[in-house]
Amino acid sequence: MFIEKMNGMANTKIAKFILGLITISFLVGGMSGYLFSGNDSYAAKVNGETISQPDFMNRYNQEFEARAAQEGEAFLTRSDSPEFVNALRQSIINRLVDQELLRQYAKELKLGVSDEMIKRAIVVDPNFQSNGKFDNGLYQQILAQNGLSSDAYANILRSALTLEQMQNGIADSEFVVPVQVKDSARLFFQKRIARLATLSLADEMAKQNVTEDEVKTYYEANQKTFVQPEQVKVQYIQVSGADVAKDIQVSDVEIAQYYQDNKAQFMTQRLAHIQFANEQDAQTAYQELQNGANFAELAKARSLDKISGENGGELGWVNANELPKAFEDATTRLQVGKFSEPVNVDGNFHIILVEERKEKSLNEVKAQITDLVRKNLLESRFYAVEKNVREKAFEDSKSLESAASVAGVKVQESDYFSRENVPAELNSPNVVSAMFDSDISNGGVNSEPLNLGDQNIVLVRVLDHKAEGIKTLDEVKSDIENFLKREKAEKILITSATQSLNDLPTAPNKLPAGVSFGAEQTFAFTENQDLILTNGIFSMEKPTNGTTVYKVVRNTKGDVIIVALNKVEQGELNEQELAQFGGQLRQTQQLELRAQLLQALRDKAQIEINEAFIRQEDEN
Repeated sequence: MFIEKMNGMANTKIAKFILGLITISFLVGGMSGYLFSGNDSYAAKVNGETISQPDFMNRYNQEFEARAAQEGEAFLTRSDSPEFVNALRQSIINRLVDQELLRQYAKELKLGVSDEMIKRAIVVDPNFQSNGKFDNGLYQQILAQNGLSSDAYANILRSALTLEQMQNGIADSEFVVPVQVKDSARLFFQKRIARLATLSLADEMAKQNVTEDEVKTYYEANQKTFVQPEQVKVQYIQVSGADVAKDIQVSDVEIAQYYQDNKAQFMTQRLAHIQFANEQDAQTAYQELQNGANFAELAKARSLDKISGENGGELGWVNANELPKAFEDATTRLQVGKFSEPVNVDGNFHIILVEERKEKSLNEVKAQITDLVRKNLLESRFYAVEKNVREKAFEDSKSLESAASVAGVKVQESDYFSRENVPAELNSPNVVSAMFDSDISNGGVNSEPLNLGDQNIVLVRVLDHKAEGIKTLDEVKSDIENFLKREKAEKILITSATQSLNDLPTAPNKLPAGVSFGAEQTFAFTENQDLILTNGIFSMEKPTNGTTVYKVVRNTKGDVIIVALNKVEQGELNEQELAQFGGQLRQTQQLELRAQLLQALRDKAQIEINEAFIRQEDEN
């Protein structure tokens, strides 16, 4: 499986590079296996072209495994939720539709990429270079690490280059003239200097009184706004790897034994190979090598891997786990200077030569082995603890105490909560679904261990379940009082501020009692300030001829603020900053243009989605 080949590689620069190209290929199309026969059930139809269900599932599995490799347990935990899976499926079918639309559009534009362009793109790619030159060994290692053949990567690259042609066309059709960049920069980096007179909402609310009749009248007129969402109260236990790892010790004997059993992990080999399409050709070449043929010359003449073949089959230095298992297993059985019999690797046959080998000593890798052994012991012990917890929770289904005891943790209890305010330690889609939607939501039984991430589980027991309903007057009385006080206070403040606003042009200091303008402050969109207040200030007209402009605005706290806008300074950038801003502005407009293109293609396309298939919770 791809996820296994990507294990440990997802966070490397090269893996992200490959995954990036795969993502690009989603957007453009052109890979083989896209269209199936008309007898296949469809996932979608785009202008009469079918996106088959097998093709959808292939892309779904690719996406699922790639994201699992990149994001780890966090992704796998979310994937337990039917809502998450359906959202992922919907996202993929949308991208496949966009892919097909762009594929059809590229065909209409007669865009294409030659084999020579692909070869040139590979050779000049810095990801495949060592010391500034193309390194075929590195190239082969990267493809092997990511489970790709040369042909598969060429198809991905062809799709990416086709997309690049289209994107270049979009970029060339969208430009920003210098005066537009300058005007946009002046506005975006503009500064406004103002003085503020703040009428505090909190202070005014404290002065207000609300009667029982006012509260009751408001409640009766607005009962629909006081819906009490579905709520649960639960007990739970949480068991993590950290709880289990406390007592794990790794002995020198265990370290030595692991080193002896896994020496292949700690060696580096310089390899060469000759690749053949079938076993017969490989066996013929193998006999020639046994009869004294030169390995390098045979690689140049016969190898399907033309790039390494030109270098006598050289793959360079290769570390453990960087090549397919069948290939690597064959190398570990060879003595230095010896070549293998033909080895079947994903349908192709390879004759492999071990040219040189280096092994690390136990002392060099002791720390690494200690971590590996500790990790293996933790996995084993955590599995045993999880098994015991599961059994105890099932045997004593009316309590979590027995399960907590075998895990060495304590039972915890929550207050009532809804789906909108789930405690952080329980806020995972699979746990929320169990508490609100499964059989345990009615109370009386313990849940199965629910996965929260890597070596992190929780078991839940619902103590009480409240259905959705209308809150009583007593439950909402305090909220209604605060609302009515706020309403009264806002009305008083707005009236007072508006009166002052009318007087200020002729009496610049005429403000409500106890209120005065503060010192000048500078406001700008580029600074982290109160957004509501900043937007209010930037909505004001600019002062002219040294005059002051006044306006009533609000801030995020709800305070009413009289603004005296004294000055506006246009944003000014130097040439380098202006060029950088212009580049960002062009990129933003190009993205908008691409989105508009896709929308236009969608608007005129005939698109039929098989909703019944896409909404299935699981197709694996």
